[in-house]
Amino acid sequence: MILSYPFTEQILLAAVTAQVLFLPGLIWIMVFRNDQRDIVERLADLQGLSISIMAVLGMLFFFLGWRFSGGLLVFLFFLLILAVFYFVLKHRVNLNKTNAIWLIGTGLVLLAVVCFRFYQAKDLVFPAWVDSVQHVLITQKILEFGGLPQTLAPELDIPLHYHYGFHLIAALFSWISRLEPLQAVLWFGQVINALVVLGIYRMSKALWRKSIPAILAALLVGFAFQMPAYYVTWGRYTLLTGLLVMLPAMAVAYELVMDGFTRERAARLIVLTTGLALVHYLALFYFGFFVLSLMVERGIIWYRNKESEHRKIIFTNLWRMLLAAGAGILIAMPWLFRMLSAHSSQTMIQVVLPKADNLDSYQYILYLLGPTHNYFLMGGALVGLVLIWWQRGVRAMALWSSLIILLALPWGLRFGPFRPDHMAIILFIPAAIVLSYAWVQACEWLQIRVDKIAGLIVLVLGALGMLGWGTWQTRTVINAVTILADQADWDALEWIDENLPLDARFLTNTAIWQYQTYRGVDGGYWIIPKTGRFALALPGLYGYAEDQIRNEWVNWMERASVVHACDDGFWSLVKDAQLTHVYLRDGKGSLQSKAMIDCPNIDVVYHQAGVWIYEIIATE
Repeated sequence: MILSYPFTEQILLAAVTAQVLFLPGLIWIMVFRNDQRDIVERLADLQGLSISIMAVLGMLFFFLGWRFSGGLLVFLFFLLILAVFYFVLKHRVNLNKTNAIWLIGTGLVLLAVVCFRFYQAKDLVFPAWVDSVQHVLITQKILEFGGLPQTLAPELDIPLHYHYGFHLIAALFSWISRLEPLQAVLWFGQVINALVVLGIYRMSKALWRKSIPAILAALLVGFAFQMPAYYVTWGRYTLLTGLLVMLPAMAVAYELVMDGFTRERAARLIVLTTGLALVHYLALFYFGFFVLSLMVERGIIWYRNKESEHRKIIFTNLWRMLLAAGAGILIAMPWLFRMLSAHSSQTMIQVVLPKADNLDSYQYILYLLGPTHNYFLMGGALVGLVLIWWQRGVRAMALWSSLIILLALPWGLRFGPFRPDHMAIILFIPAAIVLSYAWVQACEWLQIRVDKIAGLIVLVLGALGMLGWGTWQTRTVINAVTILADQADWDALEWIDENLPLDARFLTNTAIWQYQTYRGVDGGYWIIPKTGRFALALPGLYGYAEDQIRNEWVNWMERASVVHACDDGFWSLVKDAQLTHVYLRDGKGSLQSKAMIDCPNIDVVYHQAGVWIYEIIATE
């Protein structure tokens, strides 16, 4: 459990997190002079830049065939720290009283959100649900290899085609903190979740140029909205990392178009876009639609404007923004091509018509937009969205928000491999930004038209009401169905690691999941990433294997999902997959311990807290 670490260890882990997520970007911020961004905006930018810089280095080392050694990492961090001291001595840090107050306040808010995320995840021993298994495995392989490996062998003999940004920084965090990858992913993932509030503030401030709506938007995302807190129950740490890069990228793209070109803005957009392409291609898709929205909005303004000088400025700013974003994509193209080529069969554009078959999808989208308190927040944001359509300068945000809403519908235009639920789960971004602005504007109207004190009281009470209700409702955000393993499984896997040979092969229960793929149902799903032993419950990336071996794995998992007795089907599977052990958890899966009582040539070698491990003495 992530809250079980001693207080001093939590402080050290927080220091490691700051070192990993802020140090590379801090140099960038120190090198370039301030362009009126406040200290919170710059914090959001530097964390996005840090992630992007590390992702670019990871790709560079991969294609050059280089590896990160311990000595090289120590040397690089030493240079970064030395550079920080150099720029401090050169007075490149403007830490006046106002900035110091903002920095302390931001730190306290981030600490509160991180603690809340830890509280929401307090019962987790393993990262939840299906994707977490492959995230830990990739992180483990990066740590072992010293960079991005060509394949995930021997644990999973498939090439690495995945977006790797989260895994790379999680591996670095694991290396520095000395937490094993599984623990590092769980702990670090909650911090990543909390840090999204910086990006929300950054985007809101870029749009409205006001601090109060930006602060409220950040607090709503940290404490009130169901997403992204609910991401913990899916283990969507990769998408969260993508959002940390996407939001600063959206903000600087908007500023390039609206405020004009500077070399630093263009360079920052190039780096952020490159990093975004490497960190998460779904987040890149969201960003692409925002760029499209800017093009449409600016294009209409350009067409309607009659002054040639203004038309020239609009056109120049727009094409410079597009050039910078395109340059970032071009730099990331070697890995994008490698990654997207593995998904070519899923790439499509289609129109889905309303029909009865969409009902389940519609209900699922509604579920993702809930629960009750979230419907009220979303409803308020929808009213705000209507209002900002009438406000000049921010219609690109209104258009982007509307497009995401339309793409979240279970019918209409669809861009594969992305699904409507992929759009629904990021609606908290425009909702928080628009709702906070609309609420502040409404209260300012009260201050002007009715009474200044009354408007301020309504603003504070309304904000506290939304935050209080949301905090109470999201305190238990974990979906119990997604908790596949607990402390009993952890103890069993530790026993496996200490007592069984590396060539042990496990029969584990499996279940059919989405798109005819299979998943594990208990701690047996964690055998491969946690112990390095083979288990039939393979990480979800098994679908990228070559046809012959993938078909063999699918056959084994399909048979494992229905085996329920020590019969011919059981022994046939044991023989075909060359299995040496069985891992069972009471109450989970089709095969249960009672079916093994009279099973010949099977010995119980471990039984604790509902977990059974059997050794197969001989096959029949």
